[in-house]
Amino acid sequence: MGSGRGHVRLITQSDEVLILIDGATTQTRTLKKFVSAFMKENAASIRPWFGPFEVRIWTSVMADKRGHHDVDNVAKAVLDSLSGYIWRDDRQVVRLVSERFTGSANRIAVRVTPLEDQLPEVPLDNSLFSA
Repeated sequence: MGSGRGHVRLITQSDEVLILIDGATTQTRTLKKFVSAFMKENAASIRPWFGPFEVRIWTSVMADKRGHHDVDNVAKAVLDSLSGYIWRDDRQVVRLVSERFTGSANRIAVRVTPLEDQLPEVPLDNSLFSA
């Protein structure tokens, strides 16, 4: 997503947090530093929460940049950069969905939702094929 310069917006609604990252690189180290610096400067009013979280990450990439954004690398950089601001440790994230698609702009949107309880246990066997 370009040279690493970008713009971040933080929107809160009830307990949910939406972070919009426009025009920033998705190279892991640079993205993590960029978002961490923004959070340090702008998220002082948000206290790290305890408990489980669901995180959804949408990465929109212009067609000419399509192959350069691994969803797992973007997710790891985003989760690490929010530690200490949204949650105490990214181990509190119990559900993570990270998607990349071709769009009209280079943008990452992150929605963080605190969950009431831990997720219920799922039997890890062949029944998962029918779920």
